Amino acid sequence: MKTTARLTYDSIRFDRPATAHLVVTLTAPPIDRQARRAPVCVIPVIDVSGSMQGAKLHQAKQSVLKLIDHLGPQDRCGLVIFSTTVGVVSPAVEMAPAAKAGLKLKVGELQSDSQTNLSGGMLAGLGLGNQPVLPEGMLVRVVLFTDGHANHGVATTSEQLLPLLDAHRGRATVSAFGYGHDADQELLSDLARRGGGNYAFVENPDDATSAFARELGGLLSTFATGLEVRVTPAPGTHVVSVLSDVDARAEGSDLVMRLDDILAEEERHLVVQVALDARTEPATLAAFQVYGTYTALTRGAMVPGTFAHAVQVDRVEPPLAQPKPDPALDVIVAQAELLRAQLDAEVHARSGDYQGATMRLYQMAVSLEDRGHAGVADEARAMSAKMSDAGAFQRSAAHRKSMQAGLKRGAASELEGEAKERLDRMGKKYATRAQDAMDDSFGGPKPGPRTPPRSTGPASPPPGAAGTDGVNRRRSKRW
Repeated sequence: MKTTARLTYDSIRFDRPATAHLVVTLTAPPIDRQARRAPVCVIPVIDVSGSMQGAKLHQAKQSVLKLIDHLGPQDRCGLVIFSTTVGVVSPAVEMAPAAKAGLKLKVGELQSDSQTNLSGGMLAGLGLGNQPVLPEGMLVRVVLFTDGHANHGVATTSEQLLPLLDAHRGRATVSAFGYGHDADQELLSDLARRGGGNYAFVENPDDATSAFARELGGLLSTFATGLEVRVTPAPGTHVVSVLSDVDARAEGSDLVMRLDDILAEEERHLVVQVALDARTEPATLAAFQVYGTYTALTRGAMVPGTFAHAVQVDRVEPPLAQPKPDPALDVIVAQAELLRAQLDAEVHARSGDYQGATMRLYQMAVSLEDRGHAGVADEARAMSAKMSDAGAFQRSAAHRKSMQAGLKRGAASELEGEAKERLDRMGKKYATRAQDAMDDSFGGPKPGPRTPPRSTGPASPPPGAAGTDGVNRRRSKRW
C-alpha cells in the first residue's frame, strides 16, 4: 500500500507560532486478478413491511438473486427478513450450486407484510454474522435494506439502536440502504457509520441493483482491514483537532485514528489540524512521526502490514516562508473542512438552531472562496440552504447523508443524484473501478449523463447574519 504523510506547509517562519494541516494519504494497490481472494459472508436483511409491496420488494429480491449468482463456493450468504416479526430465511450457508438454488427459491417466495421491526432484523443479521462456524479471516457484511422508519421492536430511535449495534456487532460490519425519501436516512446513515460499512440512498426500485452490486464489488475487492494510524508530535508541535470523519482517540499527546477497511485502488485521506510553537532560531526540525498498522488480505491469507513516516518542517526566516499551503493538499483539506462543517451544522439543526447551522456553513463558504476553492464553497452554500428551517432540513436528508458518505471516502454503494453531481464537480471520486465493474456485471439500468449543478453565485450571509462580528465560530472535532 502506498502511503504519504505531509504538512500543508514545507517551510514556516520560525519566530511565530503557526497552524497547519497534516494530511496522511493511504492508497491501496489494484486487485491481483491471479490471487485467490478472501472469502466473504453477506447477509442481506430485507424490510418486507407493507410499504415495500410491489416494485420495491421485487427489485430488492432481484438484487439479492444477482448477489447470490456472483458469490463463489468459498463464500457464504444468509438472509433475514423483517416486518412486525423477524424471520431467518436462511442461515449463512456456503454458496455451492445446490445451496444457491435453494436460497433463490426462498428469495422468490418473499411477501410483504405489516410494520418495520428494524432492530429485530438487525440483531438477527448480526447473530448470523457472528456464528463461530464462520472461518477466521472471512469478511462479514450485514446489509440493512428498508424504505421506512423503525416503528416496532425493542429499539426504534437512533439513541436506542446505536448502543444495540455496538453491543452485538462483533466481527461483522454493517451497511444500510435507505429506499426513497420517506426512509429514515438519518438513522440509516448513523447505523452505517457506526457499523463500519456503507450508507446508500436508493431513489428508485431499479437503483437497488446498483446499490447491491457496488456493495458486493467493494466487499470482494477489500485490500486491508483494521487500519490504525498513530500520529506522535515532536516537542514544540501539537495535534489540535481531527477534520476527517473517522474514529479518533487521544493516547497522551499521541493521536490514534482507526479505519475499518480500504478497498483496492481506493484513496483515503486523514486530515489533522496541528499547531507549531515559535522557535528561537531557524532550523529543519522533526514535526511528527506517523506510524500505521493494518491487516492485508493477500492470496486468501491475513498478512500484517505496517508503514512509517517522519514528517519534517523547515522553520525559516520570514522572507523564505511558504506564503500559501500546497495547492494539491489544500484541496484535500477543503473537502475535509466542508464535511466537518456539515457535521457541525447538523448538530445545530437537530437542536432547532437553524440559524447556527446556516451560519456555520456560510462562514465555511466564505473561507473556502477566499482560498480559491469555488466548487467546494458552492456546496457549502447549497448545504446552508438545506438547513435553513425544519422543513428544508428534513427534505434534504438523502442529499446530506449522501454528501457525507461521498466526502468521507472514495467508495460508496449508491448516492443521491444531486450529491453525485456535486462530488463530480469537486473532482471527488466516490466509487472504485471494482465497484463499477460489479455494477456492470449485474446488468442493471445505468443513469444518463450527469449535468454539473448551476453555481449559486457569491456567498451571501444567511438570515440573521447581518452585523456579525466576523468571529470564527468553527468547532473542529476534538479528539
